[in-house]
Amino acid sequence: MAKELYFQDEIVREKFNFKMFRRLLSYAGRFKKDTIKMIAVGLASALIALIPSFAMTFVVNYVLPSNGVLPPSYLTYAALIIASLAVVTVTATAFGSLSTYISMRLGYRIIHAIRTDLFDRLMQLSFDYYDSHPSGKILVRVTNYTEEVAGIFIWHLTRIIYNSFVLALASAAAIVLDWRIGLIVIAAIIPFAVVLYFLAKALHNRANVDKSKNSSLTAFVAEDISGLDVIKAFNREKLNSDIQKELCDNHAKAFMRTTRIREIFFPMSNGVVNIVSSILVYLCALVIIDKGLGAALTMGAVIGINTCMQMLSDSVSDLCQRLETMTTLSTNLERIFDTLDSKPDITDKPGAKPIAITEGKVEFTDVTFSYDGKVNVLENLSLSCPPGSMTAIVGATGAGKTTLVSLLSRFYDLKSGRITVDGADVSEVTLDSLRSAVGVMMQDSFIFSGTVMDNIRFSAPEKSDEECIEAAKKVFAHDFIKRLPDGYYTKINEACSLSGGERQLLSFARLILSDPKILILDEATSHIDTHTEKLIQDSIAVLLKGRTSFVIAHRLSTIRKADNIVFIDDKNIVESGTHEQLMQLKGRYYRLLQKSADSDNA
Repeated sequence: MAKELYFQDEIVREKFNFKMFRRLLSYAGRFKKDTIKMIAVGLASALIALIPSFAMTFVVNYVLPSNGVLPPSYLTYAALIIASLAVVTVTATAFGSLSTYISMRLGYRIIHAIRTDLFDRLMQLSFDYYDSHPSGKILVRVTNYTEEVAGIFIWHLTRIIYNSFVLALASAAAIVLDWRIGLIVIAAIIPFAVVLYFLAKALHNRANVDKSKNSSLTAFVAEDISGLDVIKAFNREKLNSDIQKELCDNHAKAFMRTTRIREIFFPMSNGVVNIVSSILVYLCALVIIDKGLGAALTMGAVIGINTCMQMLSDSVSDLCQRLETMTTLSTNLERIFDTLDSKPDITDKPGAKPIAITEGKVEFTDVTFSYDGKVNVLENLSLSCPPGSMTAIVGATGAGKTTLVSLLSRFYDLKSGRITVDGADVSEVTLDSLRSAVGVMMQDSFIFSGTVMDNIRFSAPEKSDEECIEAAKKVFAHDFIKRLPDGYYTKINEACSLSGGERQLLSFARLILSDPKILILDEATSHIDTHTEKLIQDSIAVLLKGRTSFVIAHRLSTIRKADNIVFIDDKNIVESGTHEQLMQLKGRYYRLLQKSADSDNA
């Protein structure tokens, strides 16, 4: 992967907006009961939080008129107040635990739904998407980003709901206690809230860059771990370590720029709001009393209003900080929704029907294709392949051999021309039926984590163990499988110690189990070891029997028996015929084999 890709910031949107959160909340609609419970608990917690304010008002108004001398009934009232506060404390703690549990359950249900949607979409996207997106960055979106988004519900959304109720209820309580003081102080707090909001909004772009740097770093590390053998083989350890250090430095700088504002300004602003609100409450009270307007104003009401304002200012500050945190996480949402909104380039056309292959005749007619829409890889190429025939495709690296067979499976769509199977245009049939009918084996035989049996059955999950074993026997893989520690139930993975030839035999068994009508072998013999070479050749003979097949291989032993050999160069077929015919022609095919023979003898 080119270094430059890891230094490109993934900026999806330049301006922050709440549309992403509305879209995220739409997922909560799938789990209405948990959502309603979370809102109800938030309201109940806010109501409970207001009780101490009214209790303080009652106590002050009851005690002060007695000139500081406690009345005889004070102990009774004190006991009731203490008991009430104890109940409030216990209830608040219980509601807090309940709120955390509900939000955690809702958060992980939502994240499960998002991850499922993401994976489904990634399975639908064509190769064009993966060609333009590093695999590490895709992995980060599915894992890291979705995990962080879950934190919105677990740690932030519940508190935002709670703080929103506190704002409303505390404001209402202050106005009830004295509407004059309440309205004045609330009006004074509004500008602070506006400033905090715009600060949170401004931090979005900084956080966006921060997340991009972190994404690049994570993606680079993930791909380096996956390709560690290649790194060591080319002595890239020092160079890649330097790139990783540069990515770390870039992320650290972006992170600290955001952190300085977040961790310094928000705490200071909260303290300022608290001090200003308290001063205003008591100043307003003094003015009202001094002007003779405070006949109905009690000291208990003043203290109660101040308590409400402290709750209100704390909620404003906490709400803005949490909204700011959510704006930083909104960059994650941008990446997630960017992937979810990516449209598959290769889809079923309206009215597409399953393909019904009876013979297996394949025809390429005036096929033109380009990866970038500018430079053609193939141009006006035509090729007819009779049913049951074997067509070998040869040519220089990059000539378009793999491209040609990829078009047959509709991994990419044509720029112009047609490809038909038994007269049916592959662009007009369903993808499921087409790809079920066309078996493909690439150069690298991927081994999935699981048993040998699991890997064989990967192509046809409905097949029984006996059918899997029979498939292995057909392609001569049975003997080496039986030598494994647990035979067909030996656990293997991509990093297992199977040889290249054994991997291919296993892939052949997987392929023949699916019983495709058309077969594509793209450099499937490139990793043959001498021990399994004959077995591979015998397996290929079994695979090709009765099937229309396309073989890309540099080994003469694989292609010389082909019914037709086509040589691709200059975006088209420049030679075609049997091995004997092309050798007599002494053209490009002849020269290619001569060059290959000279290299083998050197």
